[in-house]
Amino acid sequence: MQKKSLTQNAVLNMIRTLMSLIFPLITFPYASRILQPAGLGKVNFANSIVSYFSMVAALGISTYAVREAAKLRNDKIALSKFVKEILSINLISTAIAYILLAFAILFVPKLSEYRSLLIVSSVNILFVTLGIDWLYIALEEFSYITIRSIVFQFISLFLLFIFVRTKDDYLKYAAIGVVSSVGSNICNFFHARRYILFKEKNCRNFRPHIKPIFTLFAMSVAISIYTALDTTMLGFISGDEQVGLYTVATRINKIVISVITAASAVLLPRLSFYISQHNDEQFLMLTEKALNLIILLALPCAVGLCLVSKPVILLLSGSRYEQAIPVMQIMNPVIVAISLSGLIGIQIFMPLGKEKLTLASVILGACVNFILNMIFIPRRGAFGAGIATLCAESSVTIFQLAFAWRLFKLKKIIPHIIQCIFACVVMAICVFCLAKIEFNLILQIVLSVVSGAFTYGVMLLLLRDRFCISLIKEKFGK
Repeated sequence: MQKKSLTQNAVLNMIRTLMSLIFPLITFPYASRILQPAGLGKVNFANSIVSYFSMVAALGISTYAVREAAKLRNDKIALSKFVKEILSINLISTAIAYILLAFAILFVPKLSEYRSLLIVSSVNILFVTLGIDWLYIALEEFSYITIRSIVFQFISLFLLFIFVRTKDDYLKYAAIGVVSSVGSNICNFFHARRYILFKEKNCRNFRPHIKPIFTLFAMSVAISIYTALDTTMLGFISGDEQVGLYTVATRINKIVISVITAASAVLLPRLSFYISQHNDEQFLMLTEKALNLIILLALPCAVGLCLVSKPVILLLSGSRYEQAIPVMQIMNPVIVAISLSGLIGIQIFMPLGKEKLTLASVILGACVNFILNMIFIPRRGAFGAGIATLCAESSVTIFQLAFAWRLFKLKKIIPHIIQCIFACVVMAICVFCLAKIEFNLILQIVLSVVSGAFTYGVMLLLLRDRFCISLIKEKFGK
């Protein structure tokens, strides 16, 4: 298979991620105002419940499948056999997930109130399985994934403005959210015939896949505890309105994190391929470059978003959500923590076969998150959930860095970190002074982002940051 440009893959994946985030930026202000905190909270509570059953269906298969399929991408027969084995396992786990969901709806009184929402949201479970998105990531077919995603996002956007008109349309809002995913995954299933010989008869052997899949499943369970558990516990303890506030507060953080991690998400298939070819030099060079890039992007985003949190919340969701501002501010450092742990725990540890380290780190995070949620949510609601998440994500990242320090020469990136921090301090002073001047909300956000980015970039150049200069030389000539 033709080797694809990593830069092109990263750009395409960032475009796909950015588009998937721009659409919510268009739809979310509309939906939050129409549905109001209670309606928005209902949908997100239902989605958080379905996410647990989606996790059972997924079993941690995706990450394992990307890693292994990337190693087989030059052998169509072996790849076809592998895909059919993984798909068979995935269909069995999906059936189990639906059975468990049916029992939960029937026997948990709280969930019976959300029956219709849960049924609509659960449609995603089946089609994510059939979509075998992991195959296209392993084959580095990011152009196809990007175009397909954008098309169905436009369709869902069109449906939203037509059908969601009142606060009672939250069920329609949930259904429209499913449309984009379902359409994309149906296309995936039929398009996969270009790469997979489905009619070829093979003797299927599930045994080699079971142990690594269940290791990753345990990891996904732990991750879900400290990602979806916040919303779930808020729903049970504090009610729909606190869930709505928390959703608004975390929405922008998730958008920023998704854009940053999209650049590194393309590394797993390539790094897995390098490991299979025993190309340690390329592996180490690529991981060091990725760590520098994540630090370069994540630090200013966390600082800058803290400074513009008030105008962003007011612009996107209105004054009804003003209580979400401190929640968003307390959670901004999560951008750095999740960006680093996503790179180290998935993109680096996984190709090396060190998924047990990632599992241990997320179990630690899950325990921290659960304990702190129990302490802070009853007292502080959404703000307490934010504190718990920040502590949990920080513990995961610190754990992973402790082990990565032994595996890689991380001392080499310390000067880059110090320079980025100093540039962020200067940037923060500039943006803070600008925020004192009263502007229109949109103008205030635009001026803050532009001036902050300009100040940050100029400071890094004045400090002669080696990584930043190497990027410029690489793109614009020596």
